[in-house]
Amino acid sequence: MRLAPVARLLFLLGVFALTAPFRGLAAEAGGRVVEIEIPIQPAAYGTAFFDETAREFEKLRPGVRVRIAGDIRNDDKVQIRAMGGDFPDATDARLLYDTLIPAGKVRDLAPYLDGPNWEGDGAWRESFLPGVLGRWTRTDGVYAVPYTHAVWVVFYNEALFARHGWTPPKTWDEFFSLSEKVRATGLAPLTLPGVYMRYGDAFWQAALFSLAGAEGYRAYQQLAPGIFTDPRFVRAAGVLQRISRETLLNGWEGMTHTAAQQAFLDGKSAMTISATWMVSEMRGKIPDGFQLGAFNMPSFPDGAGPMGAVQARSAYFFMFATGDAERERATVDFFRFLTSRERVRAFAQRFDAPVALRAVRPDDYASPALRQIAEFVERAPAVVDAAPPASAAFLSFVSQGLNDARFQLMTGRITPEEFGARLERAAKGERERAREPDRVEVKHAGKALALCGLLVAVMLWLGWRARGGRKTESRRKADPAGGGVGRLRAPLAAGFVGPSLVLFGAFVILPALASITWAFTRWDGFTGQTWAGLLNFKWLLLESDTFWFALKNNLYLMIVPTLAVVPMALFFAAMIHRGVWGGGFFRAVFLFPNLLGGIAATLLWMNAYDPHGGLINAGLVKIGVWAGSEWLQSFAGYAWLSQANLYHALIPIYLWMACGFNLVLYLAAMQGISHELYEAAELDGASEWRQFFSITLPQIREVLAISAVFIVIAGLNTFEMIWLLTSQDPTSGTHVLSTLMVSTMFKEFQIGRATAIAVVMFVLVLAGSAVLLRVMRNREEG
Repeated sequence: MRLAPVARLLFLLGVFALTAPFRGLAAEAGGRVVEIEIPIQPAAYGTAFFDETAREFEKLRPGVRVRIAGDIRNDDKVQIRAMGGDFPDATDARLLYDTLIPAGKVRDLAPYLDGPNWEGDGAWRESFLPGVLGRWTRTDGVYAVPYTHAVWVVFYNEALFARHGWTPPKTWDEFFSLSEKVRATGLAPLTLPGVYMRYGDAFWQAALFSLAGAEGYRAYQQLAPGIFTDPRFVRAAGVLQRISRETLLNGWEGMTHTAAQQAFLDGKSAMTISATWMVSEMRGKIPDGFQLGAFNMPSFPDGAGPMGAVQARSAYFFMFATGDAERERATVDFFRFLTSRERVRAFAQRFDAPVALRAVRPDDYASPALRQIAEFVERAPAVVDAAPPASAAFLSFVSQGLNDARFQLMTGRITPEEFGARLERAAKGERERAREPDRVEVKHAGKALALCGLLVAVMLWLGWRARGGRKTESRRKADPAGGGVGRLRAPLAAGFVGPSLVLFGAFVILPALASITWAFTRWDGFTGQTWAGLLNFKWLLLESDTFWFALKNNLYLMIVPTLAVVPMALFFAAMIHRGVWGGGFFRAVFLFPNLLGGIAATLLWMNAYDPHGGLINAGLVKIGVWAGSEWLQSFAGYAWLSQANLYHALIPIYLWMACGFNLVLYLAAMQGISHELYEAAELDGASEWRQFFSITLPQIREVLAISAVFIVIAGLNTFEMIWLLTSQDPTSGTHVLSTLMVSTMFKEFQIGRATAIAVVMFVLVLAGSAVLLRVMRNREEG
């Protein structure tokens, strides 16, 4: 017993020695204040908790200042900074860490994890849940620490289950048997957000782990040869297809994640698929008395994986090697405090959200559903990492192969065997590209030849027309009777134009020319650039399916909205010009959408297109009931925003947003037409329609051409509408060139390839604009 005080003293001395670097931080800095910057993604939990933690930490470490930067565009901003070599001290932004770690840009945390936790009563690494550090553990260290922890589960209506005597299923056979019972009551068994079809991955990944075990699941993440045609993978894909065809609420393809969750809470389904963030995401929207329950993903009893394995993913913080030892130690010290027991429990209780640390117990959660989840997580024999690998090869595989094949599988367009075969081909292409970076598979030679031929033909035609224009100009100069103001002398013109030209050249032209050179390089933004020549253009034109999907969608938006908007705006302008009753009121009504702005208007339509809570379907169904039209009533639950219907659904949006502006433009042109022309036509007995086609149209054709040019160019440059309506996650079939460019740069980190897309867009806009302007000039000269 006498040795106990001595042992405690030795333990305290050991803790004192181990924590000396952190306690002496301000002293080592020579009295200087150490400032650290930590940009975080605030979408899920905001920044208030982290700001509060930073202020408490500063009280304990007076020599340190912590700046938490929270922005919804945190990923984009940090990516741009990182590409320029300006790294923050730590962040949870999405970067190409598999490239940054070997380059020595990310701090190895293993020495600190082996050191004491914040309380000093154990190793820091022991604070985390089993397995969560493994995702970013490499042979030479550990490069990230997790904080929030999302577990994929099926949420269900406990009261509904109790009323019918249903029990949560543990196997897939039990799940599908339960779904049949739910359908028999008239309810949909499940909701799933079709706009985010990757939610469906939780089903087939759980089934794959259950069938193939840890080794098979790892082979999938590594794109190993033969894994996608393996019968176990095909069987797992069949689970997802059966779920999408037999259990989902009508209209699921056009539902966002919040719409799917709300439909479940409104009693339209018995279950919904989500991760644990649903509890905090839907806080305040869960009806009073609604008993929310959750059960784990079902398993296959005959599989190689253990029954009851949990599928989860954590949000990780990475700390960068900035070269400033004091800042790096201060950053690590802050995260030791953030992962302390008191802070972890405070986070879990405030947000009712799980964390990747041991400090939180099931009883700490307010939600019964989260307590259920915490309990089966504790009992789970294995945890499956649901996060996709961050390697460049896997990111390219997802965008080029998985996204499109998943849509085809879930909508029944292909079989599970075809799904596996497609992914096997995509994975093979990525493996071959890793071995031969300059390899291009020729798949679209005919399309590429046609596009290049068209551009060459346009250039030759423009050159021929320009030559004719120069001859005309020479004849005008030779004509002594020719009028005109004349041209400014060069020195005087330079005085007017010179300063603006210098600024425009310095801030627009030179950066644009510099960035164009990126299109001829191979660059991920973080490592050095290497010359690639025409490789990026060859890949786009000859191999990329997604590029041609995007170009086709751009052509649709250039042609179809023009054919819809111009006649509609022209019709209403003609009616108002003719003095239709209430013309002033209608003019204001049509112009109103232009006051909202593109983003606000798109979000408004996104809600209107909701399959079960939107104004469009509800209005059509009610009109159908009133008019006795079964066709209109069939729009109940119609998925406007599904991949198959998205571009058709854009036409009403274009009419609503563009009709008013063009109406005012045409009306102003019509009001400039002399009334004497109409009076003369009336004396000759011409009808109003004859006057319209013989007088009005010829007089305003230049304005019509200009408005058509605006709509066509806008169709080629479309971005925000597609980006928002697809919830910032377009699939292969819904991309346009601008969204493909952004995704390629900020999701796949292919800077050279993204710049090549931008160059193609520039050439297309330049050629199209030149042709239209040349045609208009010919009409003026004629």
